Amino acid sequence: MKCEILEDVSTGTVPAGVAGYVDLHQYVDANCYGGTEVLFDAAHDAVPDTEEGHRIAWNSFCDQVNPVIEAVDEWIRSGGIASAINHRAMR
Repeated sequence: MKCEILEDVSTGTVPAGVAGYVDLHQYVDANCYGGTEVLFDAAHDAVPDTEEGHRIAWNSFCDQVNPVIEAVDEWIRSGGIASAINHRAMR
């Protein structure tokens, strides 16, 4: 996710000063970072095509993805984007 966010920052799609993960949604579909759509599809493929199955798949998907989103959000909020940009510039 971080690499994809930094790529979007480098192309100007996302501003470097974005405040947190939720703010990314103003510029991109942040739910697609990190290949999460593949995880979403896999979770749904593993359950019956019923309302209960979809609920189970959604909960499984959230259990996997939410901790990552929280970590990336903390990285953004703690200046991770600016730090990565500065580090690249020093190379």
